[in-house]
Amino acid sequence: MLRRLVKLIAPGSLSSKNFPRFSSSGTVLAKDLEVHADSLDAKEAADIYRKYGCLVVRGLNVKYVDDIRRTVELQAEQSIQLLPEKKKIPEGWLTSDGTLFIPAPEGSSRKEQIMVLGVDYFTCAALLAASIDEKCLDIVEQIIGPNVELFGKGQILYKEPSGGHAKFMHQDSAYFEFAKDGPVGTLNYCIDTNLSLNNGPLFVVPGSHRQGYIDHIDTHSHLALDPEIWPFNRGVPIEGKAGDTIFFHVHTVHGSQHNCSASPRPVFINRYLRPDDYQTIQATSVKMRSEAKEKLAERAGKPPLKERGYMVRGWRQYDGLEWSLSTAHH
Repeated sequence: MLRRLVKLIAPGSLSSKNFPRFSSSGTVLAKDLEVHADSLDAKEAADIYRKYGCLVVRGLNVKYVDDIRRTVELQAEQSIQLLPEKKKIPEGWLTSDGTLFIPAPEGSSRKEQIMVLGVDYFTCAALLAASIDEKCLDIVEQIIGPNVELFGKGQILYKEPSGGHAKFMHQDSAYFEFAKDGPVGTLNYCIDTNLSLNNGPLFVVPGSHRQGYIDHIDTHSHLALDPEIWPFNRGVPIEGKAGDTIFFHVHTVHGSQHNCSASPRPVFINRYLRPDDYQTIQATSVKMRSEAKEKLAERAGKPPLKERGYMVRGWRQYDGLEWSLSTAHH
């Protein structure tokens, strides 16, 4: 199945002529989505985000990437050393330091490849610092309001060299749905990432957030949209330098191709939420989504189950519902 999907989504392998509503050809370019951190107008940036469901801020996280990249390199080496003690889980394999591995491409030196490194706010000071950057929070506040909560504990997505996994076009809402608007995500390049390097830049489909949730299917990289309907050439490639940041709505369609370069391609992700919003579904497969919906129906009329993240701006108003006191782990 993997070989078939890779063939289907090769750049240019499918025509976009049947997708005029969200086609990037001749309509939206990467430059239409971007602002620069050194001349940032947070309101202007938020307006771009609301219009397209995505926003590119050039140079926003330049001062954090060197430290994060050093942590990434150390963690990747450590996790590979721990592979002999890996644990099988539905999503792949987990090493004892929290790194997720999935099946590697044919011809790889290992059967497993890294997908998500076990690096988070509890293990990387620079990642935590990036998550509370003032310019970043200024933009988030313009989008969701003065009270901002961190959703999750940060995430490092990692593509190994010479064929590191593709993440097929998808919406984050396939993995987590919310009662209200859901989180604002930021994906941040740790290294220069572009089509010339062929190391897996992010593709986004501007305006796709207005379509709401779309049904997903199971793939080797977990939930994704049907690649016959949502090929990569339906999106806009966002090429960038280390420290560039892409903001995206929970319903915005996005994905990235294989890393065919000789170096790893890591990115780090931070997510922000209104404190009065809460997660309703969490899943990594079609079956898990179905089961989560059943459990949600069983809880109809009951108080929501919410894991509270750290407040990074403003405050959390008491609303009479005491939810979980634990920090969200995703």
